[in-house]
Amino acid sequence: MGNIIDLGADASQKPKINLDLSQTSDVTCSNCGSHFFHMAYMFKKISALVSPTGKESLIPIETFACLECGNINREFLPRTMNQEETPEN
Repeated sequence: MGNIIDLGADASQKPKINLDLSQTSDVTCSNCGSHFFHMAYMFKKISALVSPTGKESLIPIETFACLECGNINREFLPRTMNQEETPEN
């Protein structure tokens, strides 16, 4: 049997969930197959016409990029961007 991890830190958080890692699958880079990723940010620009503040703004979108080649898997993108082309490295 695989490792069992506890996803709840204390009683003030959500109920504890025991997860058997042997029942999970690895996520790999769709470009190079690496198992390692780091945090990355993409930015969307919002026009002043549709911005709630009435000013042009940048919206940061947090995602993960491959540590080896910089690729961003489609599954890491928000659903609305998932159908667009994956950003170039």
